Amino acid sequence: MYCSKLGKFLPFTLFFIFIHLQLQAQTGLLTGTVVDADSKETLVGATVRLVGVEGGTYTDINGFYALRNIPTGTYSCVVSYYGYSDVTLTEVEVKPEDKTTLDVVMSSNDLVIGEVTIVEYKKTNSVAAVLLEVRQSKEVVSGISSQQIQRSQDNNAAEVVRRVPGVTITDNRFVMVRGLSERYNNVMINNVTAPSTEVDKRTFSFDLIPTNVLDRMLIYKSGSPEYPGDYAGAVIKLFTVEEVDQNFTRFNIGTGFRVNTTFQPHFQTKGSPTDFLGFDNGYRKLPGAFPTTRQLQESPRNAQIREDAAHSLPNNWQPLESTASPDYNIGFSLGRNTMLGSKKLTSITAVNYSTTYQHYNRSFNRFFAWVDQSKPIDDWLQYTDNVYEKQSRISLMSNWKLRLTDRSRITFKNLFNQIGENETILRTGFNFLQRPQDDLASYLFGYRSRLIYTGQLEGVHELSPVTKLQWVLGTSYLRENEPDLRRFRTFRPKGQTDENFTIIDPPSSNLFDTGRYFGKLNEISINQGASIARTLSRYAHRKAVVKGGYYGDFRNRNFDSRYVSYLLPGYVPPATQDRLRKLPLSEVFSNPNVNKTNGWVLEEGTRGIDSYQAYSITAAAYGSGEASFGRLDVSGGLRGEYNLQNLTSEGDNQMVRVNNPTFFLLPFLNTAYNLNERSLMRFAYSKTINRPEFRELAPFVFFDYKLDANRVGEPNLKSAQIHNLDLRYEVYPRAGETFSVGTFFKYFNDPIENRTIITTELPTFSYINADWARSLGTEVEFRKSLRGVTNLPFLDHFSINANASLIASRVNLGKGVSNVQDQERPLQGQSPYIVNLGLYYEAPNTGLNASIAYNIFGNRIYSVGDVLFPTIYELSRNSLDVTVSKRFGRTTIKLGVQNILDAPFRFYEDSDRNEKITLDGKDNPIIVYRRGQLASLSASFDLGKQ
Repeated sequence: MYCSKLGKFLPFTLFFIFIHLQLQAQTGLLTGTVVDADSKETLVGATVRLVGVEGGTYTDINGFYALRNIPTGTYSCVVSYYGYSDVTLTEVEVKPEDKTTLDVVMSSNDLVIGEVTIVEYKKTNSVAAVLLEVRQSKEVVSGISSQQIQRSQDNNAAEVVRRVPGVTITDNRFVMVRGLSERYNNVMINNVTAPSTEVDKRTFSFDLIPTNVLDRMLIYKSGSPEYPGDYAGAVIKLFTVEEVDQNFTRFNIGTGFRVNTTFQPHFQTKGSPTDFLGFDNGYRKLPGAFPTTRQLQESPRNAQIREDAAHSLPNNWQPLESTASPDYNIGFSLGRNTMLGSKKLTSITAVNYSTTYQHYNRSFNRFFAWVDQSKPIDDWLQYTDNVYEKQSRISLMSNWKLRLTDRSRITFKNLFNQIGENETILRTGFNFLQRPQDDLASYLFGYRSRLIYTGQLEGVHELSPVTKLQWVLGTSYLRENEPDLRRFRTFRPKGQTDENFTIIDPPSSNLFDTGRYFGKLNEISINQGASIARTLSRYAHRKAVVKGGYYGDFRNRNFDSRYVSYLLPGYVPPATQDRLRKLPLSEVFSNPNVNKTNGWVLEEGTRGIDSYQAYSITAAAYGSGEASFGRLDVSGGLRGEYNLQNLTSEGDNQMVRVNNPTFFLLPFLNTAYNLNERSLMRFAYSKTINRPEFRELAPFVFFDYKLDANRVGEPNLKSAQIHNLDLRYEVYPRAGETFSVGTFFKYFNDPIENRTIITTELPTFSYINADWARSLGTEVEFRKSLRGVTNLPFLDHFSINANASLIASRVNLGKGVSNVQDQERPLQGQSPYIVNLGLYYEAPNTGLNASIAYNIFGNRIYSVGDVLFPTIYELSRNSLDVTVSKRFGRTTIKLGVQNILDAPFRFYEDSDRNEKITLDGKDNPIIVYRRGQLASLSASFDLGKQ
């Protein structure tokens, strides 16, 4: 036993002995960073040597150097760099068992150098480059680089952005910044506003953007006149790759194994031959000769037109079993630099294809809620959902940059995504309120395809050394198609397992019984803007700059939906009705059983409010200025935004028309006081707005099968106004490192919040303008490299990234709102805390990289409650990912595991209505499920550089 214990501790003992011997060596360590005196950018390749000591070193890509094992003593240090005056520092003391930090600032020697061609460009995708951009920004901003993305298992922008301070992800694709709902963000792709990608909410689906096309991502948390004023959380800018240092051709392939999904049974109904390409070829759509809504609704139930219409739809009600294959992806990319005479043309093209599977069991419950808390809480319904999902995606990026001169360039950027999502939900359980004596089995079969394209033509022209002109022309197109969404319910008496389930047939057409839903959305936007900036030469030593510009955006959306149901008319004999209801799913709605005499008939329930047309026009102009007064940098200005929102829909009794012209004058102020070369204090104020989205205004009603609830818009919503304050202290010890701590405060007038409308059995979610809201928070970020911290070269390869946020918010719904659970409560979706931790290992010489990433957020409101349905909270969840990659010549292998802890997704109702969730039985679980771990293996092949 003693030997066994000794064997366990022997490796640790040897390790500490080794450390001790290293520390006993009578040598020291000299490290530091070399930067430019004016730009504060790091200098790569500067020579650093000690007089009297053999050898020297060069600064790396981050401007960092390290001289190790230096005999103790006092030296003179000489730093040299081409085009700069040598710097000699005397009395540099190197102590035993200690580290000496010596940072060097170099100035240009102003020599006239001829016959030199600059072929490099400013790199923007490294950790150090993004931190430098954050350091030099006038706004409060956080960022993440392509270099950091490549160290992780993140596959799309949604997975990437959760590493940023104050950011959380909902539904695996929507971004919340500083605890604010995704509707409070404004997303830009390469300086052009991105469209809202969802039918039922104002948001952008970040899973649309694959990571290998991202150059960097910047999250602007304070405002500026140059950016859109419609936000409160952040302006999130996604930049796609536009530069290459040398020609390349790459090929990548990968696969993934998901626990409880891969090689397990997978259910879905028959699809079209093009599903694997992310779109339906027309198999599911309404036939071209299908009758109009008026023709069906005005015809009698025994009309031939109804029978013909039903027979034209596929009999596709039986889920088919297959086996879920491993996830797989394949990609190809190439970059080229071409000289067109004296002009340089750079092009980057990347094509990616992927297919993923997901299966999980989801418990869904609802309980009777009593105002008198002394009464026991009884089950209302208990369901178990078997959820099967399959997604196919094609992504294409094609970016082109033409350098007309050293001072003028034009870029043309294109990003295209086609995504197909197949979903099957097989639900079993009981509903005490509706059918207390029966077991229930319900079904959802759905397919949704989304196409999104964004394109920009942008120019940057330095008209003179002090004048710069920028312009952009962009467009985006969004198409969403949800054909033949089928939802229906069945039952049988409890305990009667030998009996067939009986289909619940509705008395009239509705959205959840024997229903088929067809929805289409098309949106196109066109935008254009320009700005001109001029440096005031007579104040050049103070870096004074003035800027002015404009931006215009036009959006047009058309949304159409129809739904039909199968029902049994009264003239069908009861015995026949009973036989038809109990037929197998593959036969129940087949053509022989759907007829005008003694079978099912097709009934359309579509109303005018199930479609709408909308457009918006935004015209903005702004003026800004920035200046330095010693250590104080000040920037700010005014932005005027005019917006017209117009929406038309047909109500039950009259037309619904929304016509909202608004104009807001928005002030912005950003200041930074440079305490020294490495630290500064920022203060920012801005006034911003938050407009309702088209769907939030539309009276369209949609049944959410997963939540067993309806969703409906509110035409009377108005824009919210937000006052934003930020204070942040930032330290940049050396290139690639930072420490920051800050606080923010936001006050909202008329914030847009979710609410629950009292109905009979199902909750209905809608929107409302609350009276006011406020949010107060603190953010901390720490990025540290271990290079040079000790004399151990091994530790030089490690770096740490940690950030955390604490947030408190309140919203007051106002006295005019009744039947709510809490007149005053936290903002929906706001997490009280968010923590991200990352440990990275990078060894460029060996090509080995590894990372561990951890994330957790605090309990947050998922849906707002009322007197019947208590507020539902999403509970905190721990997430841990591990990645290891190794380069072998031109091949890179990456292995990773996502969601190692497989922590459950838990949604609990606040049954005792005390604004917190406890797990002692007083609060009840509404939704609980696990998604399973995902192990992935990928290989990237560099086919040669030219």
